[in-house]
Order: sequence, then C-alpha cells, then structure tokens
Amino acid sequence: MIDLVVCTAENTTVEVVTKAFERSFTRGQIRRTGIPVDPADATVVVALGAGDVDADWLEAIARRGVKILLFGPIGPRIARLAGVTLPAVTEDLAFHCDCPPAAAHDSSESSAALVYAASALTSSLLRRSFCRFDFTDEWNNLGYGRIGVGRDPWSVAVANHCTTANAIGQIFTNDGVNRGAAVTLRDLPTASILWFARPVGPVDGPDWTVVEAFVADYRNSELPCRPYLRDIPHGVAAAVTMRLDCDEDIASARPLFEFYRGRGVPMSVAVKTGQPAGNAHVEFLRDLIASGGAILSHSASHPANWGGSSAAAAAEAAESKSWLEQHVPGLAVRYAVSPFHQNPRFVPRALARAGYRGFVGGTISSDPEYLMARGGIVPYGPEGFIAHSQSCMLHGDCLLPDRGPIKVYKEAFRTAQQTGQFFGYLDHPFSERYTYGWANETQRRQCHDDFLDFMVAECALAQAPLLFVNEETCLDFMLGKASANIMFDQARKTVAVSQTHAAGLPLSIGYEGRIAAATNG
Repeated sequence: MIDLVVCTAENTTVEVVTKAFERSFTRGQIRRTGIPVDPADATVVVALGAGDVDADWLEAIARRGVKILLFGPIGPRIARLAGVTLPAVTEDLAFHCDCPPAAAHDSSESSAALVYAASALTSSLLRRSFCRFDFTDEWNNLGYGRIGVGRDPWSVAVANHCTTANAIGQIFTNDGVNRGAAVTLRDLPTASILWFARPVGPVDGPDWTVVEAFVADYRNSELPCRPYLRDIPHGVAAAVTMRLDCDEDIASARPLFEFYRGRGVPMSVAVKTGQPAGNAHVEFLRDLIASGGAILSHSASHPANWGGSSAAAAAEAAESKSWLEQHVPGLAVRYAVSPFHQNPRFVPRALARAGYRGFVGGTISSDPEYLMARGGIVPYGPEGFIAHSQSCMLHGDCLLPDRGPIKVYKEAFRTAQQTGQFFGYLDHPFSERYTYGWANETQRRQCHDDFLDFMVAECALAQAPLLFVNEETCLDFMLGKASANIMFDQARKTVAVSQTHAAGLPLSIGYEGRIAAATNG
C-alpha cells in the first residue's frame, strides 16, 4: 500500500494531496495510516508536514527498504534524514514571485522559477515559473498553477541546501541567484527520500510525473514500486479534446465546426443558455450532435463563481441543463464547463445536486484545488463526481507573431504528450462584441489547421496514433477511470485492475518503467 500519514499538515493539504494520489494510484492502493507507521508493513510512505516528533518512526522505516515522500516544511532531524539543511527563503524572494498581466500577443512570467535538473526523476516541464500568464491575468496556457512564498499550502516557506541529497528542482531568479532547492532526493542503501518544499507538492502541474515516476519506477530492482493509472488510454501517443465556449452567439461557431468536421475531427461546445436563441442556434446544436460532437453546459448566465453560493450554482446548472435538453432531442447533459473556470469549493456538490457528473475547469487565476495534473475525482466533491483541467486557450490575442504564432501551444501539447496527460484546448466563437483577437475566420481556421497538423506530426514521430475525442468522451473516460482500482501483489509483483476500459477506451498502467494495458487477471 501507499501509506499517507498526516503529521502537521492542515486540512486543505490533506484533501488535495490525498485526491491527487487517488487519481494516479487509485483508492485501492491508498491507505490513511496513523502515527507511527509500522516498519514491517511500510513500502511507500507519504508524510505530510513531518516534524521532529516524527523522526524516530521515519528513521526506523528508512532502514527497512522503503520509499518516503515528504511534503511541506520539515523539522531539523527530518532534514538530516532527507540530506538537507533548511534555511528559510529570503524575504525578497516574494518580490520575484508575481508577474504583470500579459499584453496582447505576449506572455508574462515571474522572475522566480522552479528549475528541474537532469536526473532519473527529471520533469518534462523543465522550468516552472512561479507565476505565468498568456492572456491578461487569467490564463497560463502551459497549464500549471501559481507558487507563492509563505506558509499556505500552495507556497514555499523554506528552500534548502543539499548535504547528502541531490537537488532535483531549484529556485532561480532572473538575477542569476540560486535561492535553494525546493525538490530534493536522497538515496540510502535501504531507502529513497523525495522532498517537496511546497505542502501540496506539484499536484497542479505537469511535474506531477516526478511523483509518479518516484513511486512506480525509481530503483525498481532495489526498492518497492507501486503501479499507477495513466491519464490517457492505452496504445495512443496523445489524447486530445477541443471545444468552443459559446458565451454570446451560439450559431457563430458553425464556420469552425464545419472546418473541424471537414478534417474528420469532433468538436464540442459549452453553451451559455441565457441568451437569444433562434432557429439557427438550435439547428447548429443539432447538427453538432449528429456529427459526433458534444454539448456541455456553460451555465445559464455565465456568473462569476457560479453565482457565489451553492444554491445559485445549482440553479444555474439546472436551468442550463433543462434548456439544452428541451432544445436538442435525446440530449442528456451530464457535464459543465465552469464560467471563467472558477470553482469555489461548493461547486462540485451543487452541480451534483443538479444532475451533473463533473465539470471542466482549472486555471492559474482562481481555485487552485481544481487545477489538477490528472483528471478524476475532485477535492471536496461527492462520490462519483469528477473534473478535468483544460487550461490552454487558443485565441488570436495569445499568438506570438515574432516568435512563431503557436509556439506556446506547441509547447503545451508536447508537455502533455510527454507526461501522458489528456490534453484539452478551447476557443470562443465570434460575437458582435468581441472576436477574441482573431482578425477573421480565415486567420482562425489557418491557426487551428496548423495546430492540428502539428499534433498529428508529433504523434507520427512517436509512431503511435493521435486520439481526438469529443469533450463528453474525454469526461466519460475520466469518470470511468476514477472508479477503477489497482490491486497489486507485492510478493508476486502482479498488477490487476478492477476494470480494463473506461468509456470504451483501454486503460493504461505505468509500472517499473514500462507501460501496459490494464488487465483484471
């Protein structure tokens, strides 16, 4: 089992980290354990906020052939076990953590960044800025969250200097100063110890693969490993979904829909229903469904924070669901795209009461709990309710003419492909008020065409297919995946999964450096 031990961590850290481990390793392998952990029964131990009071039992299990993950600030004795010293981060680091809003056709990044070193646990995201925007101060198209300085779950309060550990990720600022390591790894003859300075670790970024690789692959001939459930179906080089958020003019999505249909690629829409809707709008939605697309709710009135209360969120979701199902015969709305990708903690239960099974959200600018490296079960949600983070917004405002118009989008896709993340991107149809930075539909179609060509070419290089599905299939896959459990026999090193498919797509397992289709035998 993977033992998750709550030492001094507060509730947000516990909830967020627990759900992140469940999304990767499934509930069947996660065990909340009391203190101290029995050394005879320990294989992989995750200690949240370990203080020196925990040093005796951690030192004992480190002598028994185990992997230890430490999240958040640690005491001096624990630091010695991890092979580091722990000076507090300098106060001026806080001035390097923020960045201004991005100007049109540009991006904005903080001076401070977490930089990963080449190692056996190297992140595919080699440089993670503490803050980054591609569109005003709302979107980071590379899909990771903000890191602050302080003692909240999303910040770092200490960095370290390595004594006997190796620095996996170090904090650098643009003045060239190394501010200390925030991710370290120490190898002992009988244990490996991975430490993240941030209490929630990398749960909101592509660097979550460092955790998966440590638990599932690292030192597999010497130390225990645990298999994980990959975020994409088995046998594909990448999995992708695309949608338009119809905030103001539903039927104006038709030109881009016709383009995607001409390429044989499904397109989805998320519809704000509280807007004028004549025959052209309804006819478009029916054509979309008939062509293999998907329709999701985008609320009734697109309010900030779903209206600010659980009751308001449930009413918005119910009204939108009712309108869509009345106007599109046979449609059953089970998923929503959150307005502005904002999701206060009351949203999962409110949407579940309205008959939904999940939502799309996740953005650097709000509600960090729901910017998730892996799709699946959400923090603070009811049983069987899922979410998927899709933080890549393909807009004319975000093109970089002087550096290659879709350079950032190529990087976002490559990172998702390398980390096995189900990749979602979005655009908006035109309205009389706003064209989202696009000069015209011709320019927009060309940009989407170029991006599709790029993704197909990258998968061809990987000698595996590109899976492109509609948004509902993507979320159905996440919902099915969330109900799967991995059963692992440590003595025999055999892996069985409670189900082999989700949404009709084969599940995929990573273990000891290999990838295999899920089996239940």
